[in-house]
Amino acid sequence: MTDKAKHIIKPAGASEFSDCCSIDWGIKVSALIDRELPPDEAVKTEEHLLSCEKCREFACQMRRLKGVMSEMKLADLPDARWKTYTAGIYNRIERGIGWLFASLGFVILMLCGGYYLFLDFFANTEIPILIRAGVGFIGIGLVVLIVAAVREAWFRFRTDRYKEVDL
Repeated sequence: MTDKAKHIIKPAGASEFSDCCSIDWGIKVSALIDRELPPDEAVKTEEHLLSCEKCREFACQMRRLKGVMSEMKLADLPDARWKTYTAGIYNRIERGIGWLFASLGFVILMLCGGYYLFLDFFANTEIPILIRAGVGFIGIGLVVLIVAAVREAWFRFRTDRYKEVDL
């Protein structure tokens, strides 16, 4: 650990260390409890704990703190709060703008890809016309199917009678 980090990270109770102990021992005790010390350092720190009352007391406090912290859990946000969040005007505008930019990017990439596909594949006279026509029909068919699926999903979303029902 760097000297700068030692000054920033000051364990609870570190100001209570006597002359025989330093902030370094507080950091080592904390690391020992968190199982972050190499084995040789852990043995030295445990030996120090046997001889130093202040560090033993600090280790006991740190163990209690670790036990309390391990039992803590974040409270779940109630469903009612999520509903007000998603229904808020700012959040709806934010999602709308996100979808707009994502859609524009997708359209731009599709147009550029189609342009280069046309130049490199369909305008190439070395490829037989039947193969170019077959690939073209497959491409048109896929586009029609995707448009139909998007239209159907949009229609279903707009006319869903049960979207406000909570289950």
